[in-house]
Amino acid sequence: MIVVLFITLIILPLVAADDDYENEEAQFGGLAEAGFALITAGIVLYSVVKRTPFIEYKKGRFFIAMSPEMPFLRLRAPLSLLDIHHLLVVLGSLMTIPHFISCQDYSTPAGLTGLLLGFILLIENISGFYGRYLHAKVEKLRREISSPYLKEALKKFRRWREFHIAWTLVMYIILVLHVIFVD
Repeated sequence: MIVVLFITLIILPLVAADDDYENEEAQFGGLAEAGFALITAGIVLYSVVKRTPFIEYKKGRFFIAMSPEMPFLRLRAPLSLLDIHHLLVVLGSLMTIPHFISCQDYSTPAGLTGLLLGFILLIENISGFYGRYLHAKVEKLRREISSPYLKEALKKFRRWREFHIAWTLVMYIILVLHVIFVD
């Protein structure tokens, strides 16, 4: 499965390349758009399912059920919700790399916002992996009967989450600016 995914990531840019290589615009715009669609899907899926009482999601054997009572939708899948979020966001971020690399002029507003967007995506992904580490640490400390470190770990996790959400909003603001400057 992973091999197929990597082969797809290698071949997809060749297929999705724009035809006009002579102008100075960055290529692979369609691939970057698909990448941001995956990133957005990962963010929305995680946010909506995690924060709504209408949907219940658990890790387990694949299963979908609808009910007339709350929660109205019960979902099960082999990956945790956080794993799906990470998979979609990291894969989407990787899909944007050929577009960022193919830019030949970072002095224009479109080039600068694109470069800034690439930097923001890098920070966002690093932040996500750090958050995953903090989440695992908090869960481990919660299982202990009386851990003196749990309060401090929760405090760090809350600060990280505030940063991560704010950084995500900044990413989308810069993305909107980038799209405006490209058109």
